[in-house]
Amino acid sequence: MFVVTLLLGVPIAYVLGLVGAAGLITMGPNYFPAVAQKLFSSANSYNLMAIPMFILAGELMGLSGDVTRLMDFCRALVGRVKGGIAYVCTIVGLLLGGILGMANAEAALLSSTIYPEMRKDGYEDDFAACFIASVSVVGPLIPPGLLYVIYGVSSGTPIAYLFEAGVVPGIMVGLALALVIFILSRNPGRKWVIHDWQGWRHVWSKLKSAAFSIVAPFLTFVSIAAGVATATESASLIIMVVTLVGIFIYKKIKLKALIPMIIRSAVMSGAILIIAAMAGVMGWALAIEQIPTIICNFMLSLTDNGLIAMLLIQVFLLMVGMFMDASPAVLILVPVFLPIMQAYGYDFVHFGLLMCFNLTIGVLTPPVGTCLYTTAMATKVPVDRMVKGIWPWIGVLVVCLLICTYCPDLVLAIPRLLGYTG
Repeated sequence: MFVVTLLLGVPIAYVLGLVGAAGLITMGPNYFPAVAQKLFSSANSYNLMAIPMFILAGELMGLSGDVTRLMDFCRALVGRVKGGIAYVCTIVGLLLGGILGMANAEAALLSSTIYPEMRKDGYEDDFAACFIASVSVVGPLIPPGLLYVIYGVSSGTPIAYLFEAGVVPGIMVGLALALVIFILSRNPGRKWVIHDWQGWRHVWSKLKSAAFSIVAPFLTFVSIAAGVATATESASLIIMVVTLVGIFIYKKIKLKALIPMIIRSAVMSGAILIIAAMAGVMGWALAIEQIPTIICNFMLSLTDNGLIAMLLIQVFLLMVGMFMDASPAVLILVPVFLPIMQAYGYDFVHFGLLMCFNLTIGVLTPPVGTCLYTTAMATKVPVDRMVKGIWPWIGVLVVCLLICTYCPDLVLAIPRLLGYTG
């Protein structure tokens, strides 16, 4: 029923609710009255409140012109190097990830601000668009990625540790993309523009202009890592800071623009929370039928080698990411895979990072690569050309994923440094 309704084009939230409710009805009439209660309890989570908060913070940063200020500062710093605007895109992507937490939002902002500059500097349109889409994947990896919140709520894993685990992989992806640009820039056939160095005084001027835009992402992470605030409280704090700075210092945020922005944030948040509520019903039905236990026993019968099992799961998740958006995939698959991870002795924080990373790559893969389509629409580059050019960048991301998969100490270094004992 799940596959049929999905292929018929039924929205994923309704697919989850219909399948879950149908499963409960077949078990007996006593379960059905509890569906409404389960819907409410699944969405009635304090931690889930972080999602609308971070979405609103990202909208506010876009409204206050933070992307342009960050781009100007990074360009003043590295613009004199061949491939400079691509490095700028990577650095800005890392910094924006500390606020936006969503690949689509980051792709839209980078496409509207950095793509025109890349074209001016001699980058091919499809190359620039594919590179921006790849950089956008950093957004959900750098804390506070919204997928970490969803995974943490679904699995009961502390969200702060998930945020901390995302730092090293996010920086790794940024460095890997920058390394590719460095190698390509050695080719004399690429006529990428090199800008004149304007001196450290110019860098200092741009740094002062972008100071609040740079501090905001670190404020979020530090407040959570230090235990000063929860993810939800940190999101509220960053909303207050960005709003006050945008209105009184940068003078970019106008009160009349706030209402449409709040409405957009509410619509995006509502979509995620509806999916979370419906997934709770389906997860309950799966648990009653002991489906996760059955799948776990099947996996254990295939292999007793945890490394092979993890590789099989990673391949499966990459395939899922091609056909399903990341948020519902996390909500559906977490109850299924956690017993398997427990059986093989894998750490839940490590697996949470891998799952979120893997499914985030899916936003670039056709046929349902939402980030791919967002970038194509924003840059006016035909989707079919982007589909041809995106695969080498996906290959870079998969290599980073495999490093994170088989080097758990690398992923868990910061969480353990900050008190995690897993």
